[in-house]
Amino acid sequence: MVLGEQKKILLVLCLVTICCARAERNMKELKKQAMTHNEKQVAKAIQTEDGDIFDCVDIKSQPTFDHPVLRNHTIQIHSISNASREVFIQMEPTSFPTDVGNGSSTLQDTKFESTIRSVVSCPSGTVPIWRSGHEHPRVNLKELIQKISTRNMTQSLVQHNSVAGLSRGVDIYGTRVSISVYAPETWGTQDKNGGLTTIVNGNYYDKAQTNAVGAGWFVWQDAGGDKAARFHIFSANGDKQCWDFQCPGFVLTNSAIRIGGRLSPISRYKGMQYDLTTYIFRDLNGNWWLTVGANNGIVGYWPSSLFPTLKNKGTIGYWGGMVDGPTVRVRPPPMGSGHFASEGDGKAAYCRNIKVVTADNKAVIPWSFEFETIADRPRCYTVGNRASEKDGIYFNWGGPGQCIL
Repeated sequence: MVLGEQKKILLVLCLVTICCARAERNMKELKKQAMTHNEKQVAKAIQTEDGDIFDCVDIKSQPTFDHPVLRNHTIQIHSISNASREVFIQMEPTSFPTDVGNGSSTLQDTKFESTIRSVVSCPSGTVPIWRSGHEHPRVNLKELIQKISTRNMTQSLVQHNSVAGLSRGVDIYGTRVSISVYAPETWGTQDKNGGLTTIVNGNYYDKAQTNAVGAGWFVWQDAGGDKAARFHIFSANGDKQCWDFQCPGFVLTNSAIRIGGRLSPISRYKGMQYDLTTYIFRDLNGNWWLTVGANNGIVGYWPSSLFPTLKNKGTIGYWGGMVDGPTVRVRPPPMGSGHFASEGDGKAAYCRNIKVVTADNKAVIPWSFEFETIADRPRCYTVGNRASEKDGIYFNWGGPGQCIL
């Protein structure tokens, strides 16, 4: 009887061993297949001197094409010819605003420009995708869009987000701005703190039809794993909100410009001031293109098919600072340089050279009176020194935070 029980136990153990061995072989095979798939997608992995890792992914297999709307999307290209009648194919807009023109700009003061550190040059036909520190950091654009679109700075709107900048509620087809870059403190890992520009179509009361695209710099530990100022992009389509490549939507066309890359040098209080120039504009196909830097390096575009309303135009623009996150309401962090706008040049953060693109594709300096000041916590953050200069609108923004509501 005992011997029979022992045989049964041995038989069960043998079956378990065989099943485990098969499961292990299957798992190894799955991992092998996954590695083979990744090797096909990632042509090269590059680690920068800062420790960031970027995967050079086939441009036709980048994350954005996982979007159901974009699975059959053809990357926008443009044919040009030179004096010798040689035809070249370039991934660029079908049209540029009047002051951009084939990547040139009237803004050439690159001496004080903050740029994305560490050159990453992916092989031809691939683009750099950042391995972010966290796969799904918290995203919140609702309050930003709410405050910009309603222009109603009531206490009920002050939750986990604060802004200090200028908004303009006139039809807009693009905008250029240079925003000073700092590395302000953040108290929580999920908190975002930076300077940005965004173009919105819609309003908070009709969330399903509200679209937005934007770009700027942020200190955001949950995304980067550190407190460095980094280059980020974002978009919103109703309740769907995206930063960088957390969800598909932005078509990256540049093999060297790195979304998520650290910016350097950064501005210092009472010291040298450095800024980041971005240009967002709609081309003739309705796609929203993004360039970065004073010389307008083309980054890529948001396809018009993603946005029911924004495909035609924007209705609101915003330029300035933003702090956002779980700890912002109870402990507002410093914004910009950490000093009020009234301190002016060299001490307070700024936006300069603001231009907007009109319906006839002309980049113009808007009237100063068209802007409204958006500062929902004036005890914490302020906006001031607005002026119209030869290259665009200028103003200061920011503050020390740490205020009582």
